[in-house]
Amino acid sequence: MAAVSAVSAPLGQARPKEQVAKAASIDVAALIAERKRVLGYNCQLNYPWQPMAVVRGEGQYLYDHEGRQYLDGVNNVCHVGHCHPKVVAAAAEQLATLNTNSRYLHPTVVEYARDLLSTFPAPLRDGCVFFVNSGSEANDLALRIARAHTGAHDVACVDHAYHGHLSSTIAFSPYKFDHAGGEGKAEWVHRLPIPCAYRGKHRGKSSDPAVGAAYAADAAALLDGTAASGRRVCAFFAE
Repeated sequence: MAAVSAVSAPLGQARPKEQVAKAASIDVAALIAERKRVLGYNCQLNYPWQPMAVVRGEGQYLYDHEGRQYLDGVNNVCHVGHCHPKVVAAAAEQLATLNTNSRYLHPTVVEYARDLLSTFPAPLRDGCVFFVNSGSEANDLALRIARAHTGAHDVACVDHAYHGHLSSTIAFSPYKFDHAGGEGKAEWVHRLPIPCAYRGKHRGKSSDPAVGAAYAADAAALLDGTAASGRRVCAFFAE
């Protein structure tokens, strides 16, 4: 991430002077020391060689404590930009109305599920919704559903992928189990190559159907091989 420019005032609505003064008074070295004290040592910090003390975000930009503006090309959470006014307004409205679990009868959760289903193709739009708190939880639930539905246990995944930070999802995340501190690939996990036409096992133009067919053949061979060994794959996870 590179600094785009130095700005004296943020884009959009001006921030209160006391908020700006508080941000400018941050001691970055002291903040890093306190972070190391209260957070786990394995919680990585982006750009440790020149840490940014990020104080706010707006749209595609982040702002540090000295008012520098950065184009955020890394963050994978804010899909419609940082602090999108419609998202902020909707969240504030709901938090001011009700914040509870799905066991209570409330129209909003039903309306939300219905609206989500309407965006899916048939026959998925005729299904139902499970609301969860994270991608890790979603993948763990998907795994449990797949195992219950198929009676099988094994999982196929793509090399280098990451599927969550639960014990179950780390087990089929090569990004985790293949790196320092990882426990290695479990017997019930089966790995496929990344279907990349540029640098992958089968190369060519991405529009070439033969490349896709070659990767599909790898998947078919994996399924045949696991079946021949007396094992069955319940689900395929792809990132």
